[in-house]
Amino acid sequence: MKMKTFKRCSLLWAASMLSLGVSAGQLSNFQEPNTAQLVKGIQQHQLNVVQFGDSHTAADYMSNALRTTLQNQLGNGGMGWGMPMYFSGQRLTRFGYDNSHWQPISIRSQPNANYTLGGLLAYPLTEGATLTIKAKQSEQRQKITVSIRQGAQDSDFVGVDSQGQRFSLSAPVKNNTWQLQTFEAQLPFTITAPHNPQSVIGGWWAKNATGSGAVVSALGINGAQLQSWNNWNSAWKQQLGQLKFNLIILAYGTNEAYNRYDLEQERQILLGRIHDIREASPQSAILIVSAPESLKDKSGECGTRPAQLTQFQTMQREVATQAHTLFWDWQAAMGGSCSMKKWMERGDAARDGVHFSASGYTKLGDMLGNDILALAGQSAPTTTRSSAVAALPKSGLSVKNNTVSSLGYASICDVEDQNSCKTIH
Repeated sequence: MKMKTFKRCSLLWAASMLSLGVSAGQLSNFQEPNTAQLVKGIQQHQLNVVQFGDSHTAADYMSNALRTTLQNQLGNGGMGWGMPMYFSGQRLTRFGYDNSHWQPISIRSQPNANYTLGGLLAYPLTEGATLTIKAKQSEQRQKITVSIRQGAQDSDFVGVDSQGQRFSLSAPVKNNTWQLQTFEAQLPFTITAPHNPQSVIGGWWAKNATGSGAVVSALGINGAQLQSWNNWNSAWKQQLGQLKFNLIILAYGTNEAYNRYDLEQERQILLGRIHDIREASPQSAILIVSAPESLKDKSGECGTRPAQLTQFQTMQREVATQAHTLFWDWQAAMGGSCSMKKWMERGDAARDGVHFSASGYTKLGDMLGNDILALAGQSAPTTTRSSAVAALPKSGLSVKNNTVSSLGYASICDVEDQNSCKTIH
C-alpha cells in the first residue's frame, strides 16, 4: 500500500514540476497540458511516439536513435509505422519490402492524390499483385493496424504470415474513405490482391502484441514542410486520434528556411497544425523540434546560414510558448550557432551543410531520447549511445554529398557500394 502511494505521489510530483516549464537538457516545457499523461506513459513503460518531419526524419537515423534510447530504457514495444511499400529515397530501419505489380505514389510527385497520414500510397496494379512486409531484425509477433481505402466492388486482400497463418484484409466499410483495420501477424507477411480496382494502402502501424514498451514511428517525406499536411485527406485527424499517441513530434523547418516564405503565414500554419492535433488527439503531448543549423554557403569560419533560418527558429520557440507545447532546441544541442562546420569536420554532418551523417543523426536522436526520459525523472543506460551506433549495420546506409545544385539535396548510399546512391532532399 505504501509503495502504491509512493508511485502515485512520484507521478503527481513529476507532472506538477514539469507543468511549470522545467527544462531537461535542450527540451523545454512551456506548460504542455498533457505532460502528466506523457510522464505516466514513460513511467509505466507504455509509450507511443510519432515523429512527422522532412528528410531528417525520412532517413530514420535520428528517429531510430530516439527509438533505441527509449526502448533500451522502457522495452521494445514494436516496429512503429511502416511505409505502405518501398519508396525510393525513403528509409526505415526496421522494415523491408518486396512487391510484384504494386505502384508507389508520393505527395512529392502527385500532391493532389487522396492521402492519409504520411503522404505515401501503394496501389495494386493487377489481380494477383503481391506485397510482402518484412522485418530487418528479429521481431515479436506484431499487432498491425493498416490504413486502407477500398471501393464497394473491391475484394478482400488475402494474407499469409511467416508461420503460415492466413488472414483476410479489408476496409471495415468499402466506401472509398480512409479507415483503420487491425490484425496480428509474424513478419514477414504477404498480401495478395484478388480484384481491387480502387484499393489503396496508406501505411502499417506495428506494435508488439503484448502492448508494453516504447514505440517510435517516423513519418518523414523528403522536402516536406508543415504546409504539406494541407494535401492530406481530412481523415488523418480521425486516424491520429484512433492511434493514441503519448507524444507527437513536429520536426520541420529546414526546407522552410531555404524557401522564400511569409513568416507570419508560417506562424499561422504551425499554430493551425497544433490546433488540429489538439482537436484530433486531445490526450497527446506535442513537441516542436526546431530547425537545426544549416549552411547555404560553407566558406569562412562559420559558413553562411540561410537568411531566414534564425527568424524561423525564433518563431518556432515563440509558437511553442504561445501554444503551450514542449520544445527541443536542435541547434543548441549541436553546440549553438556556428556549430555545423564543427559537425562536418568530425564527420557527423554531410558535406552539403544541411544533412547529417549516420553518426551525427545517432548522437542527436540519443540526446533527444535522453531529454524526453529526463522529463519523467529517468535516464537511459550509459551504453545507449554506443548501442545505438552498433545497431546500424556495417553494410547499411551513409549520407554523402550530392553534386546536384538544388538546395537541400543529399544522397543515401550503401556503405559497401558508394556508387549505389539514392537522392534524398
